[in-house]
Amino acid sequence: MPEGSIDYYDRVTQTLGGGYAQTQEFARLFMAPGVGHCAGGDGPQPQGLFESVVNWVENDGAPETILATKQIEGDTQSRPLCPYPAKAQWTGEGSSNDAANYSCAVND
Repeated sequence: MPEGSIDYYDRVTQTLGGGYAQTQEFARLFMAPGVGHCAGGDGPQPQGLFESVVNWVENDGAPETILATKQIEGDTQSRPLCPYPAKAQWTGEGSSNDAANYSCAVND
């Protein structure tokens, strides 16, 4: 139930009162569209999650994005997963299967 995770994250942010920027100093929520509860599903699978947490804790390098990939028709589809409330948006240039052609944006 992805809405439950979003609701919890929003309530933490509201309780702290400093907005998403303050919450993201210690907690980030990365939604993975089309991915089942621990794996599977039609969407690209997040990669390097453990390494991202270790880097944040040991090197103070909070992840700006998480790469998600999926094999499709002899190719690899990749997408950036953005820290909520931002979402990946295709730039309109280059392949829509390449994470490099996306940016994170917050839609109001």
